[in-house]
Amino acid sequence: MIIIICLIIVVGIADLISFNTSKVIDAFGIVKNYENKNLFLRPSNYTKRRKKYDYENGRNRNIKINNAKKNLYDFKLIEKKWQIIWNCKKLLDKDFKRFNKYMENESKGEKKSDDKTGAEYADGNGTEAELNRHRNEIEESTPSVGKKGGSNTVGCDMKEKYYILDMFPYPSSSGLHVGHILCFTITDVISKFKRMNKYCVFHPIGWDSFGLPCDRLSMKLKVDPRQIIKKNISNFKNQLIKLGFLFNWENEINTCEKKYFKWTQWIIIQMFLNNLAYKKKSYVNWSDELNCVISNDELRNEINLKNLKIKKIKLLQWYLKITKYAKRLVKDLNLINWPDKIKNMQNNWIGIKSGIIIKAKIMDSKYLINYYSDFIKKLKIPHIFYNSVYNNYSLLLLNRVYTSMLEHKKTYDFFLFENEDMSSSLNGSIVELCNKIDVVSSDENSEEINMSKLLLNQHNNILPVTKEFDKSNVDQSNDNYVNIFITQNDSILENDKIIISIEHPDIHKIINGNKFLENIINEKILQDDMTRLKDDKIYFSGSVFYNPIINKYIPIYICSWILENHKNTLFFMEKEKADKMERNKKNELIYDLIANSKFSKKKYMYNLKDWLFSRQRYWGEPFPFIYKTEETNGREYFYKDEEENNKVQIKKVANGRNNDVYIDKIPVCLPKFDKSIYDVKTGEDVGSYENDNAHSVLSKFKDWIYLKNEKDDVLYKRECDIMPQWAGSSWYYLRYIDPKNEKKIFNKKKINSWLPVDLYVGGSEHAVLHLLYARFFHKFLYDLKLVNHKEPFKKLFNQGLLLNAASFYLYTDLQNRLISFENVGKLLKGGVKMDPIENVREQDEIVNELINGKSYKTEGNVVRKYLIDEKYVIEKENKYYLKNLNSIQVQPIYEKMSKSRGNIINPDDIVKKYGADCLRLHILFLGPVDQNKKWSIKGIKGTYKFLNKLYNLFIKRKEETDHSDGENKEWHGLICENCVEIQKDKKLISDFVKKKVNGTKQGVKKLIKIVREKGNNNMILSDIIKKKKTDEIEKEKKIITNYYITQITSCIEKTRLNTAVSFFMKFYNVIKTWDYIPLKIFLIFIKLLYPFCPHISEEFWFYYLKKYKGREKGNKIKNVKKKEKVAKQICYFCNSRSLLFYAKWPSLFQIKNNEKSANISIRINNKHITYIKNNGESSKQNIIEQSTNMIKDSIDKEIKKGKKIVNIINVPNKLINFVII
Repeated sequence: MIIIICLIIVVGIADLISFNTSKVIDAFGIVKNYENKNLFLRPSNYTKRRKKYDYENGRNRNIKINNAKKNLYDFKLIEKKWQIIWNCKKLLDKDFKRFNKYMENESKGEKKSDDKTGAEYADGNGTEAELNRHRNEIEESTPSVGKKGGSNTVGCDMKEKYYILDMFPYPSSSGLHVGHILCFTITDVISKFKRMNKYCVFHPIGWDSFGLPCDRLSMKLKVDPRQIIKKNISNFKNQLIKLGFLFNWENEINTCEKKYFKWTQWIIIQMFLNNLAYKKKSYVNWSDELNCVISNDELRNEINLKNLKIKKIKLLQWYLKITKYAKRLVKDLNLINWPDKIKNMQNNWIGIKSGIIIKAKIMDSKYLINYYSDFIKKLKIPHIFYNSVYNNYSLLLLNRVYTSMLEHKKTYDFFLFENEDMSSSLNGSIVELCNKIDVVSSDENSEEINMSKLLLNQHNNILPVTKEFDKSNVDQSNDNYVNIFITQNDSILENDKIIISIEHPDIHKIINGNKFLENIINEKILQDDMTRLKDDKIYFSGSVFYNPIINKYIPIYICSWILENHKNTLFFMEKEKADKMERNKKNELIYDLIANSKFSKKKYMYNLKDWLFSRQRYWGEPFPFIYKTEETNGREYFYKDEEENNKVQIKKVANGRNNDVYIDKIPVCLPKFDKSIYDVKTGEDVGSYENDNAHSVLSKFKDWIYLKNEKDDVLYKRECDIMPQWAGSSWYYLRYIDPKNEKKIFNKKKINSWLPVDLYVGGSEHAVLHLLYARFFHKFLYDLKLVNHKEPFKKLFNQGLLLNAASFYLYTDLQNRLISFENVGKLLKGGVKMDPIENVREQDEIVNELINGKSYKTEGNVVRKYLIDEKYVIEKENKYYLKNLNSIQVQPIYEKMSKSRGNIINPDDIVKKYGADCLRLHILFLGPVDQNKKWSIKGIKGTYKFLNKLYNLFIKRKEETDHSDGENKEWHGLICENCVEIQKDKKLISDFVKKKVNGTKQGVKKLIKIVREKGNNNMILSDIIKKKKTDEIEKEKKIITNYYITQITSCIEKTRLNTAVSFFMKFYNVIKTWDYIPLKIFLIFIKLLYPFCPHISEEFWFYYLKKYKGREKGNKIKNVKKKEKVAKQICYFCNSRSLLFYAKWPSLFQIKNNEKSANISIRINNKHITYIKNNGESSKQNIIEQSTNMIKDSIDKEIKKGKKIVNIINVPNKLINFVII
């Protein structure tokens, strides 16, 4: 007996060994060639399995269901093969080409004269039948599966265009992270949804290659940026393809290719010829680290530039006059569907203010007073010195009273009073403010001063507007006239301060040579603009102007926060008063009187500055301008503003002897890279650049800089600055539509048929840089009559940021004993007393290593907070702990993913483990796609489990019924024998791989092998899916399906994609409880799922076609040499229309109204879960049973928490509420 038992055990072990050694895994991870095929049989609804004879082992086995249940979802093979098919067939490119051809024929009038357009019929001029007939006449015949594919007729089955665009990426890093993937997933879902709704979707891709990120990397590695870009773009493409994203690859652009930046240079030339590009000397932000100018906009909005050391130097720079478009940039925000947040950001950035300009004269002492005869004789004037301060009403504020008067105590026979009685205020001594400004009042024993109002003759102080006043913001006369800007909100009656910029052209006249103020000005003018904007100090200039409305002299103060764009204008500084309502009424009246008089001019003021367009790096678009060598880098060329030059239009380049700036032949390309350009020579002090000593990197390429004109024998010098990184990205959406046009910037008709961009998806951090600059470029091209639309982007959607831990804090008590972060909050509230850590020695070692001698912050006088390195931290279930002491939790600080912070998540690792569909679904399910959220891998296993269950529900392994030695002649691959014979797949795959992803011949062979794999023979649709006529499907199933169609469609249209994912899971939980799934509902489900999980959906669709829609036996295939009959056959190389890409979005079932039917809400603890339809025929018990089955998973989750169903509340035809506590 014992011997028999041992033999049985040995036989069992031998079987196991034979199974394990029979498995073969090829290079792509494809599991095949199993000896024991029955191990892959799928259980059928957990019923008792029938006995099956095992031919390989020659004996009967009764295999239980649980042992037979295996994972059929081989996502690696599934995803790879469909990515090959989709991309080599160029699905979106074909649509784009057909639609453009159709639109071209439409515009040429090639239709018949009696043809009607869809729009005409929509207006009621035709019937629906006539419209359908018309559409059938013009549409390209759509081949069905098994028929000849591809008609040559020019038509289009797509109703209209849909231009969807991602903000194209910088290829400066080695790959995309999951934050990028979120944006691309959103656009891919919407583009597939729109295509299924019969839109011609245009979804292009390109690379923002020029600019600072790549230049900094090139500087660091001393490697040609072209090599960096080429390698990174290849990596980016592979990542995008692996995730199932579809793009118009034929329209791909790269901003660093000369066929693209040639036209960027053309736009700048046209701006120059239209007086919108000019060159001037100004103080700019200079970075020694980057050897480059950084604009204020970049400093405020580019996170990677925050820590740069910036100084101010004066350089000759190119500017674009974006301020000319400021009013239109604000006004046209009303034309577009953008988030209010972005509109407000642009409004505030442009900062438009409407007001008036008055011209006033700075007071000099010789013009101030002419006395009238009623002046009182007993008048003693207090001593007044330079820089008297406004806030002591007893002091006189006069112009040009010098500090030398301190010694002589010179008196003046004029004054101005503020109060009725000033005698009490005149007693005092010398007061020092800031230890610099001397304020002197009269002596203690001075006589009481009797006050009288002085009537002043000031007819020259406010001058009428003249033509001379209109021509320039800078007064050229010897008199000290200033322009004062007044808004309706300014308190003209009460303001007693006027502020002036330290950069005002006449600032040195106004301060009258005061050395102290000159030192302040020289110091602050070299500060970066961000520092200046934060500086709220003001300094009295020593000058005043007379305000005749209130009969007062108003002091003028200098400040640093008025920047260069407003340097020519003075402003009122608001002084708060209590009675604002009364003040506003008076101000409005006075403002209207002045505004309507000849003494003022209407004016719009903007915070927006002209766009600083010069950079001194190597990697960027060169300017197409040259100068005569005696001009070096050219002089200042200010924009002209004469009436005859105001019209913006395309102008021809006309270089001549009298020109100061010459225009080079485009494209002007960069010189060949030389890594020595980043070397600092011995004795060269890079940090001492001042004025013209600062240089561009391109100035080191002497052979490139100088060129000689043979006609006039003159030596010229190229412009050595380059354009900023925003130049190419400001118009790329236009070039996408016509990227191969060599003669023009683009074809106007083609461009205008696709504009505006219907949906633009990108981050809100680009609100006041890229988005503003793109609108400016577009409006300029609109003025050139190249585009017909005022705005480039019809709708903007800002995806939220994916945040990840970037830094970590460790907490201790005041005695430096470690505290777990989870207890910090309780300690601060005084609600817990911490027990000492058991392993004191280990704690001391960690404390010594991590925090001893390091700075910390104290919180609540209870705990200390130390910043620690990431290498000491380990992650467990989305929480972070000390690596060597896992009981101590540390605090993560979540920030935007970026390479500089070191907190990026590589999607490749996730795709390799869980698949692209799983990552796409997971990343959408993290939360609302328009909100910031923390990245978490938690939950991705649940998403993978959902896809796995879905696959096992819909697909099963085919049962072998024929084990003869004869060959199975059925062909169930993705390609037919004919296409294999003519190597059609090889041609298409090679063409795409070599052109777009720089693949090798070996790589092409691997892809062809996957396409020709016959493993698809082993799988078929599950028996649970049954073909039924629409009328035979139960009404409840139709109602449930309609509900989910409506909900998911609405979610996609409103971009609530995370909610759509939850509806898929609910829909699955419902249909898995059905006794059978109608084929029509199965197809609806996979069509709804396709935009989100395209690979697995295409796989389901393939098995549907394989079973129901393949070629029937007896059909002959074109070009087949052997006239043999074939079984049901699908070939995606003969007919790509078989793809799910071309399917229509599901429509609702038509259900007859039934008065007795009602939608019943199913709830748990009064929280709505789903609906069930009651047609009036089901009993109360049946409804409860169906409801229980529909929400079984939700009930199970509650029960696992230790809860129980204590009651089921049934309100007839309204709700069923499961009370679980």
